[in-house]
Amino acid sequence: MAKKIKKADTLPAIPFTFDFYMVYWEDIQSDSGWRTLKEIQKSVPAICVSTGWLVKQDKNVHVLMSDYNYDEHGELSDGGNTTVIPTKNVIEKFVIKGL
Repeated sequence: MAKKIKKADTLPAIPFTFDFYMVYWEDIQSDSGWRTLKEIQKSVPAICVSTGWLVKQDKNVHVLMSDYNYDEHGELSDGGNTTVIPTKNVIEKFVIKGL
């Protein structure tokens, strides 16, 4: 059985000041299958939810980064799992406090 390591004392702090968000946004939907014309006419855009640190926000885009890592010196190295959402597609966003 693996030893339990008390990590709370050894974890590095979050290395930046971006806020963590949950963002509701609208996206396209497509379907390559066959459907009746009535079904096609009832189609609506998808409502999506993404979470992450909001690392960029301007009139064109909202960029979320959900993951990051540290280098061998404990410094912020890379970000990953990014989502770029056109600002015009953002429906609503909420800051997640306590991180």
